[in-house]
Amino acid sequence: MQYNNGGIMVDLLIKNALVVTCHPNVISGRIFSPGAVAVHRDRIVDIGPSAELEAKYADAAKVIDGDGRIVMPGFIITHTHMPYVLGHNQPVDVSQLRSFWDMLQKMGWEWLEDITTADGILAATQYASLKMLKSGTTTVCDLVEAPNALPGPLTASVRAITETGIRAQIGYEVTERVAGVPIAERLDPAYAKRGFEENIRLFESLASAEGQSSRIQGRLGVHTAYTNSPATLERARELANQYKCGIQIHIAEIPRAFLVEKYGRSAPEVLEETGLLGPDVVAAHCIDLDDADIDILARNKVNVAHTPMTNSLGGNGVARVPEMMEKGINISLGHDCFFTLDTAEYIRFAYLIHKAHWANPALLPPFQALDLALGNAAAALGMEKEIGSLDVGKKADIILIRPDSPMPVTPSTVIPFFTMTFRGSDVETVIVDGEIVVDGGTSTRVDEAIVRKACVEQAVALWKRNGIEA
Repeated sequence: MQYNNGGIMVDLLIKNALVVTCHPNVISGRIFSPGAVAVHRDRIVDIGPSAELEAKYADAAKVIDGDGRIVMPGFIITHTHMPYVLGHNQPVDVSQLRSFWDMLQKMGWEWLEDITTADGILAATQYASLKMLKSGTTTVCDLVEAPNALPGPLTASVRAITETGIRAQIGYEVTERVAGVPIAERLDPAYAKRGFEENIRLFESLASAEGQSSRIQGRLGVHTAYTNSPATLERARELANQYKCGIQIHIAEIPRAFLVEKYGRSAPEVLEETGLLGPDVVAAHCIDLDDADIDILARNKVNVAHTPMTNSLGGNGVARVPEMMEKGINISLGHDCFFTLDTAEYIRFAYLIHKAHWANPALLPPFQALDLALGNAAAALGMEKEIGSLDVGKKADIILIRPDSPMPVTPSTVIPFFTMTFRGSDVETVIVDGEIVVDGGTSTRVDEAIVRKACVEQAVALWKRNGIEA
């Protein structure tokens, strides 16, 4: 920081706002009203009452008047597949989808992943990351799946993410699944080898000086215990340790009986035996678990990415989130990219579904629901010292929200606001690494019309490969 005429020179001062720090978590975090946040380069350097910071940083290079706005940390999604936006609204014959297996093999693989190209990944990832940014998501963990686009899917992902400016952890899904062949009939370790190679190319490129300066980190992707041999799972752990990249995987999304029939053990049991589990693992779904499985996840300090909306679509059931929380398992929020890209909808859905499913309105109160996409999510990605809350020294990943609410949003009502009436369209300004990437609801980095046009073109092309005319 520089000093000018006795004042401290910072790059940005956000003043006169309702500042919700969410540090160390939502319920304990301080709220300043009116408050201010000072940013220098990519870091938060001060937070406090607005009058104090306005006097202290009178020479700030840029000042944003936050009157009527909420200032808070950007949201974090810990599990998704951004190229899945190409399947949004695809007019497929849903009468063929009579079970989750049908949905996975038809909607997930045959109609989408297996016919996705590198150009499709580029366009879809640009669009998805743009839409997430515009609704307040500043960090995403993305698992890319496109076996017939190898090699190169992650190169397309990196380009798209870099252009829009979102922060991301990404990886390619390692699987022995053979495209076009039912998984019960045949698996092939050679396909997993290709997936490992794609991840390694990413990890090594990010290790370069240019890669280290980006907002992108690698996180090794693994499909499931069901679609990979123990040897492949062991190799995944070896590579994660070698590159210090962490692992993202789907666990217990399919009925437990399938793993028991194949291995005589559940997915958590198989994954623990192969050494894959650990505190650097983000496990999506985690639905069909028994008590012993939950104990395994807790014992290994696995982070769970809760994806209630997608699980509802597949008829998979509802994850035992309240019980996992009681066991000390860190629960964060994912969305799979099957539906809207508005994180507000996923926070609200998680807030509501457990009350209905367990017939207990006290479950998952507003502060806990919000933590799923903030502090819990940052911890899941191993970034709790950098993002997930507003605190001095942390990354300046900040959003400004202009509430479209008929009721006052005050320090006493702001947390319930996020589960009751908040929408992504309320987000006005988005800052990542101290850079304003969305201003007045519009991207400062890309032409939104061009991004949308490219995504529509790639979606229509994918639909045609399915024999569908838009």
